[in-house]
Amino acid sequence: MNTQWDRATGALDIATLKALFARGDLTPDDLIDAIYDRIAARGDDHVWIHLIDRETSKARARTLMADPAAKELPLYGIPFGIKDNVDLEGVPSTAAVRAWGRMPEASSPLVQTLIDAGGIPIGKQNQDQLGMGVVGVRTDYGIPHCVFDTRYISGGSTSGGGVSVGAGLVSFAVANDAAGSGRVPAALNNIVGYKPTPGLVPRAGLSMAGMVGTENFLTLTMEDSVLLSNLWFRYEPGDPFSKPEAEGFRVSCAPPPASFRFAIPDAASLDTDGDTESARLFRENVERLETLGGSAVEIDMTPYLTAAKMLYDGAFIAQRYANFADRFDGNEDALCPPTREILSWGRKYSARDVFKAQYVMAGYRQQIRQLFRDVELLVTPTTPSTYEIEELLADNIALNAKMGTYTNFVNLLDLPAASIPAGFRSDGIALGTMLIGPSLGDDLVCRVGAALHAAIGIAPGLAGKPEFAEAS
Repeated sequence: MNTQWDRATGALDIATLKALFARGDLTPDDLIDAIYDRIAARGDDHVWIHLIDRETSKARARTLMADPAAKELPLYGIPFGIKDNVDLEGVPSTAAVRAWGRMPEASSPLVQTLIDAGGIPIGKQNQDQLGMGVVGVRTDYGIPHCVFDTRYISGGSTSGGGVSVGAGLVSFAVANDAAGSGRVPAALNNIVGYKPTPGLVPRAGLSMAGMVGTENFLTLTMEDSVLLSNLWFRYEPGDPFSKPEAEGFRVSCAPPPASFRFAIPDAASLDTDGDTESARLFRENVERLETLGGSAVEIDMTPYLTAAKMLYDGAFIAQRYANFADRFDGNEDALCPPTREILSWGRKYSARDVFKAQYVMAGYRQQIRQLFRDVELLVTPTTPSTYEIEELLADNIALNAKMGTYTNFVNLLDLPAASIPAGFRSDGIALGTMLIGPSLGDDLVCRVGAALHAAIGIAPGLAGKPEFAEAS
């Protein structure tokens, strides 16, 4: 093996690994060994709910290596993790609820697509229970922490996925995102989280957020997100929320237009929860976008922030309750207290309440359609700030809602979005910037996202951590 690729810290982005494989400097078998060594070195970090044993993964790698045609597969030898509400044949699915675990008889179509493309699954990963939360602490399997500071939350609900990609344990993680589950962990672990327009990818397995959820990937680069998403865009007639436009849909990392307009929150509606460093990082990314040819336009975000609150603080929570009521009713104690409390709220809403909420949301969708006649993108912080685990546990529901300030409305309004690294606060904690496009405007989100990530000029995940002087 080429000693230039470090077994403990070498980059795992797909382009790097494919180049190493092509040159013969690394083999999938050797890579898998290195991956398991890294996982062992981290110890019990609560990333994995079910870790596939090393020899099984190495056997998958050797099977690929024995097939000359496999080398042409787009994910040849690439290791990945899977959120535990997405099925992998022969490995339990729990959605982080121990009492609700079951053994799937087949992999979800998404996971099977990745395996057929040459990917090697490493295991099932921790999450907020049932995908309800964007903080990563609502789980029966221990609390993962931010890769940069063990005191801080990892973000959720795809908590294990965010940490595993940020820590260099896998090349990408299968996620799903209803309220920010694939964007918040990306922001807090210095990686990329692109969430397609709802309906462009079929929904997988236990992801039961209904019409507001979409599968996605946590990746080290926008290029990886584009490659993976292009493998999975498809129209699925059996999925009632699948869009016909998904057939043949593609995104790219082509250079963005020479000029574009983007909206940002005005001073009155920019919420960073008093975190001046968050505000600074957001301003710096706005300036980078302007350098790339963008023109910023300040807007009042109040309508969209109001829509965001409706996801959990209103009749839309009845959708989550409807998804899980058959297992939840009479078995409430299987869930951790915040998940149990939030899901129980769904019982109190009538059909009248739900229809009224839908009419209100339709009005917000119309408003944002009008916005996107004047601008190409809406740009916000991914999260206002972040919190220490102990802070979060002391005020779980309120701080979770705060973390979803900007992410919660995106799926409700039928929009694509991507969280792009924003850099680091002076204490070494990472945050993100979110690019939001009009419905089906995914390509521009990805193109501008790739250019913005390149302009920041820091390596993804742990590799980008700056060396800060210790406080005196």
